[in-house]
Amino acid sequence: MQSSISGSIKAYQEHVDDDKKKSMKNVVAGSLFGTALETYDLYLYGTAAALIFAPLFFPGTDDAVSRLASLASFAISFVARPLGSLVLGHFGDRIGRKKLLYLTLIIMGLSTVGIGLLPTYASVGIWAPIMLCVLRFIQGFAFAGEYSGAVLMLLEHAPRRQRGFYTAINNIGPVFGFIASAGLLLIVSSMLSKEDFYTWGWRIPFIASLVLLIVGVFVRSKVPESPVFEKTAEKRAATSGPSQSPAMRLFTRYPKQLLLVAGANICHFSTFYLFTVFALSYGQKELGLSNAFVLSVAMVAICTHLVVVPFSGALADKFGRRTTMLIGFAVTALAALPFWDLFSTGEFLPMAAGSCLFMTGYGLVYGAVPSFTGEAFGPSARFTGFAMATNVGGIVGGGTAPIVGAFLLSHYGSPHAISLFTIVLAAISALCVYLSAETRDIDIVDE
Repeated sequence: MQSSISGSIKAYQEHVDDDKKKSMKNVVAGSLFGTALETYDLYLYGTAAALIFAPLFFPGTDDAVSRLASLASFAISFVARPLGSLVLGHFGDRIGRKKLLYLTLIIMGLSTVGIGLLPTYASVGIWAPIMLCVLRFIQGFAFAGEYSGAVLMLLEHAPRRQRGFYTAINNIGPVFGFIASAGLLLIVSSMLSKEDFYTWGWRIPFIASLVLLIVGVFVRSKVPESPVFEKTAEKRAATSGPSQSPAMRLFTRYPKQLLLVAGANICHFSTFYLFTVFALSYGQKELGLSNAFVLSVAMVAICTHLVVVPFSGALADKFGRRTTMLIGFAVTALAALPFWDLFSTGEFLPMAAGSCLFMTGYGLVYGAVPSFTGEAFGPSARFTGFAMATNVGGIVGGGTAPIVGAFLLSHYGSPHAISLFTIVLAAISALCVYLSAETRDIDIVDE
């Protein structure tokens, strides 16, 4: 009798464990694919802004001014993100992570398809860049909720001792997004004449986002709601009287965390967009390299994230979020000068080596920062806090990076000034991490 009961308990436990494993696999798949799709949309625009959009949407007699206007349109996404963080963060904390992720996925995908259908300046004049900027704003608004929700689904489903690793897995999604966007642009441009590519071929990668959107919605349908959110919602329902809004709770209870975590997010955003947007433009315009050449260098370097980012997440679980990120900032600062020296040679192997080194520093930060950011806030304001901290850091670091890079190069005539800019940002973000509390061992269900 006793052995029969023990056998039944063991069988039940194995069934529960299997369900948990299956659930975790679905969460990983949903977050990873969703993030890959969203970053496909974002990076496709960034690459196009650096290499294609200037003559199509911002023509002018001065090529430098035209290129600067195109890069400025890239920054509009970051301007939209704080607003998206407050609006979408509120609903993510109130109606649930899963429901909001459906909404952001659809908005992001349709806005990207819309860009692929836009008329150019030659057809409708000033309305072309206006419509382009509006759709870019919508992209940024949606992404503020998409990335935050995807990370938090992993954070709140993951085993306590593996939160760093699982949230880092989400951050290899952008590798697939970048390779897919850059690779498709590369394939289309190589198959068409330059005239055909600039006339209609550039639209293909944008319209192709519709196919990815349909697949993404299906994958997301398999993902269960966050158990942490469900517990928080139950507590809120059991509490009498009106509850404080997520934004108000964030600003009154977590102001220090918000400031420090936003500061910690500045450097890696700047590093990434200096490389994936400004450096591509620099290689094309200043070094005279082809689009295919600079995109190939970028894709090789981005592939380092497949190893470095999950490795960083595992390190964050073992040694702590702060230690791992501080190492990443140190590597980023040390790599800043040799990166631009090697990239400026115009030769594939030195450019790839310098880029891989630069992206290694970035990857060490990028693997640890999602758990560091998510664990800084209690569950009732976590979505809003994560979105605000990430996107404020993003607008300061990432949104301005291509424009600052172009200005520094124009003013000083050397990319070494950009290296010093990166070193300063690394020091600022490292200080913010140093002043923050270590969160590896906290219970994320507690406020």
